[in-house]
Amino acid sequence: MQLRGITAAMAPGVAIELARPVDEIQSVLGGLGIVLLIVTGTGVAMGAGLGWLVSGRALRPVTAFTGETEALADAGDLSQRLPEGGDDEIGRLARVFNATLDQLEASAEAQRRLVADASHELRTPLASLRANVEVLQQPDTIPPDEHAALLRDVVQQTDELGALVSDIAHAGERAQAMEEIQDVRLDEIVQASIERTRRLSPGIVVVASLSDTVVDGVPERLARLVANLLDNAVKWNPQGKPIEVHLHDRMLSVRDHGRGFSDKDLPHIFDRFYRSTAARGMPGSGLGLSIVRQVADMHGATVTAANAPDGGALTTVLFPPLSPGEDDGPAEHREV
Repeated sequence: MQLRGITAAMAPGVAIELARPVDEIQSVLGGLGIVLLIVTGTGVAMGAGLGWLVSGRALRPVTAFTGETEALADAGDLSQRLPEGGDDEIGRLARVFNATLDQLEASAEAQRRLVADASHELRTPLASLRANVEVLQQPDTIPPDEHAALLRDVVQQTDELGALVSDIAHAGERAQAMEEIQDVRLDEIVQASIERTRRLSPGIVVVASLSDTVVDGVPERLARLVANLLDNAVKWNPQGKPIEVHLHDRMLSVRDHGRGFSDKDLPHIFDRFYRSTAARGMPGSGLGLSIVRQVADMHGATVTAANAPDGGALTTVLFPPLSPGEDDGPAEHREV
């Protein structure tokens, strides 16, 4: 038996000692230990169960979202979309995922159209070139003057085919390839393009009024934009009439004095491979103005096409202001 005692002095040489068993105390403590053990075990079990239930409920949408994305990826169908649900994080993630799928689907569709249109456009010149080459393989069956004419046609068709391939390559470029953005003197690019046009088309008169203009962009692509605008104007401009080029207040305009755009064609002028009825008998691929719009979009510019009040086609490109901290500098106007 365990005892708990106390000793106290009563007088010199005399002391009293009292003792009491501790069994009652140990019995109470033992009972409290059992109760504490039961309560602790029950709390741990209930916490684990509630944690499992809560985590399972919280992760159920994530598991469902993972399964849906895996099924979509296995299907390989970009037209399918995920259910967006509510305004929680899973719903937001689904909306972002669907927006990405929209962009992927649009990009894949654009690539399919490009391949289909390119194959269609290449088929006719290749067939014509093959026919001329087959005729040239039998030089004894055609007169010398026709033989020379066929050779000239072959050279011309080869040049047109090369231009078409170049146009297709530029039309397939991605807007994300703007890796060489810099300050560009747009007026100098326009002036160089005008000189090129005068050199390649001696009978064409180009009248220009240019202001010093600096834009953010890629020089090579801006040069292609201007060259395509001028090439389109040269194609339609009648002999004896000038092509008018203006660059003021960050707006570039190119105007010819041809027949202008018909009401039916005007909404489709910048569509890829679109050619009006009048243009189908002329050289070209229908990509020139499409590339103009693509380059303009890449530079944050706005391109429009309209008919001039007194006749002819008028195409304008409005460039955005420079980035903060940059300045055009003093503007100078000049006629070229």
